[in-house]
Amino acid sequence: MDEAALKEVRNLVKQAKRVCVLTGAGVSAESGISTFREAQDGKGLWSEYDPQQLASLDGFLQDPEKVWQWYQWRREVNQDKKPNPAHIALALWQQQAKASGEQEVILVTQNVDGLHQKAGSDPNAYEVIDIHGNIWKNHCLQCREQYLEDVSGLLQVPECKACGGQVRPSVVWFGEALNEKKWQAAETAAYCCDLFLSIGTSSQVYPAAGLMMLAKSQGAKIVEINPEPTQSSVVDYQIQGFAGLVLPSLFKA
Repeated sequence: MDEAALKEVRNLVKQAKRVCVLTGAGVSAESGISTFREAQDGKGLWSEYDPQQLASLDGFLQDPEKVWQWYQWRREVNQDKKPNPAHIALALWQQQAKASGEQEVILVTQNVDGLHQKAGSDPNAYEVIDIHGNIWKNHCLQCREQYLEDVSGLLQVPECKACGGQVRPSVVWFGEALNEKKWQAAETAAYCCDLFLSIGTSSQVYPAAGLMMLAKSQGAKIVEINPEPTQSSVVDYQIQGFAGLVLPSLFKA
């Protein structure tokens, strides 16, 4: 870990008034959560299926139960996963910033596992914008009403209590647009920040990658924290290392 860069970034963190943090799959991986494609690798139960079959509206319409069971399996294998030190450090930072009133820290995540939310002792103390949705939530495909019933162990697609439509996981599938309200909130956070942190993500997958460019265009300092640094030309500071090691050290002061 580059101590000189860490010291400079620590000073940026102290001085920043508005911060936007973008997290990706690398943060979840440190909690033992496989990426979407890793979950299909090897000779597992789902390895023979095309991702388009398991995570698209067309796939769901063709075989709702298969898609539903795929997500139920993913929930089952991830239900015991816990927030790691990176999640906890970010949650504490947000809570302390809110309590002091001197800093705004908005977290935008590409992850659907809900671990950022789980990391905070008070989930209402800070804001998490999960632009790709949340795998633990469900809603009706037809009327969009949130489905609040417990679906643990349920292998058949539930019916919406409001309209009788099919219930689906509340995640963004291939070919679907991001939730407009969430995306606008993420863009606003990037546009208004004076410090942007990209953590555990390649920052090359759009539209999320555009948030860094947006922040840079408005004069924000850009910090990247990754085990393998990217080649992004807009990054001002690169800290090589795992988020669970870097972030507690970054915020310790």
